[in-house]
Amino acid sequence: MANVDFKKYIEVIKDWPGPGKAVCDISRLLEHPNIFHEAVVALAKPLLEVKPNKIIGIEQRGIALGSAIAYYLGCGIVPARSIYYLPEEYNREVEIFPVSRFADRKLAIVTESIDPGDRVAIVDDWLHHGTTVLAVKKFVESVGASVVGIACVINNLSETRRKLLGRPEVQALIENYETDAFQPSD
Repeated sequence: MANVDFKKYIEVIKDWPGPGKAVCDISRLLEHPNIFHEAVVALAKPLLEVKPNKIIGIEQRGIALGSAIAYYLGCGIVPARSIYYLPEEYNREVEIFPVSRFADRKLAIVTESIDPGDRVAIVDDWLHHGTTVLAVKKFVESVGASVVGIACVINNLSETRRKLLGRPEVQALIENYETDAFQPSD
């Protein structure tokens, strides 16, 4: 595996989703075939040991990254996607999680996509507070499945937030990413 500085492919978008806030965008990492390949391999290899049979990819870049990891591992992919509404004729039951990262503040997983006994790995682009991953983990466990891995590009969880997630460990390409965008403005 090449020695890649993944930080070069991260863009910090300031004042989004609102003034004084910032997000890390991994789109450039996904756009470059060789870098994307290296990221997928680096995140998937540690998951080989825990043998997941399903990957939950969290909207939107987590679904893209999770799909590639699922393919690499021979797993199914379950999207946790942002929704504004569901059409009346939609006939699959969904679990809806309130989250603050998305414009509509709702994230949904089709309930029947996770079966009791499934071994699930959760993939997201950036763990800042871990609220979404924690909600997805609780849902997985509530249906009798287990979370055997968590993978992300950037892990900025505080030690307190990491403890809330419990096991398994978080696999990340970048740990404790710092930028002036995350500092309180004077």
